[in-house]
Amino acid sequence: MKKSYIVFGVFTAFTQAVFAVLLFLEKFGVLHFDGQIAGIAMAVVPAVGVALTKSCDEKYEEIQKLFYVLFGCYCLVLVLDILGILSSGTANVIAGTAMTIGSLTLLWLYNYGKKKSNTFDGFREIRKEIILFTLILLGRNIFAVFAYSDEYIAIFSNLLALVQAAGLMFVGAAQYWGEEYAWRGFLQKPLQGKFGKRWGIVLLGIIWETYHFPMWFTVYDLDIWEVVMRYLLAVALTFVLGYFYMKTDNIWTPICGHALYNGMSAGVLPMEAAVNMGKTGAIIYTLLTVVCFSLFALKKEYCSKNFRNTIM
Repeated sequence: MKKSYIVFGVFTAFTQAVFAVLLFLEKFGVLHFDGQIAGIAMAVVPAVGVALTKSCDEKYEEIQKLFYVLFGCYCLVLVLDILGILSSGTANVIAGTAMTIGSLTLLWLYNYGKKKSNTFDGFREIRKEIILFTLILLGRNIFAVFAYSDEYIAIFSNLLALVQAAGLMFVGAAQYWGEEYAWRGFLQKPLQGKFGKRWGIVLLGIIWETYHFPMWFTVYDLDIWEVVMRYLLAVALTFVLGYFYMKTDNIWTPICGHALYNGMSAGVLPMEAAVNMGKTGAIIYTLLTVVCFSLFALKKEYCSKNFRNTIM
């Protein structure tokens, strides 16, 4: 079992280090490519890492092959972009198309392949929590709009973003599965079994955010205080997604939560609000979200002792 974690850790750490070097070279003008393609490739690295640890498990064979192919495709497109054989625009379209086709293939394999599971298993059990989670996301954005902007019409764009997020769960399934397959499906239960249900989640949230380090000072261009805020937010969000997975034992529930969160990120706020809130407002906006998400840590599932310490 320990060997599996070593294989996963070495592969993901090494691959992310390579992407970090590439992104810094792009930032300083040594290389020229579309950073979004690197981001798409990085999103499936965790799933490939888990697949490597399960290469002898026939139950996951179909999905393993899919992520090997997707990762290889993204890396090839990225290399062709770097070499100038493809324009960044063309490379981005190819990568996006591959993600859509891969996502639809993933849905088919999951529901009709050898495993024959149901994407929506357990969703009914957490329907109230999903509604609560959605209201938290919508509420913090409405707060930001009223506090820092006069563009109140943005509230309707947030409602539209909710509809788009539902679609992203399917069209972008490969991207979300690429992360959730590892964080929730592979690491959550062992970490909770060893460090406790809450501390295991805290550690998982730290690992999850640390995984994004190649983009901190390149694609995201963050200040140190923003990195700290991201860590707090990642841990709090992990309590929500971790609860979804504990309650349903279905990887698609945290995928749904992940898609909702991304769809309702600060990017849907009007530019006026983003500018006016400044550093102090951004901290308040983030901490408000952290506090609300952290309430999920009070759920009885984080207190009970009957949680199965098994790996997906």
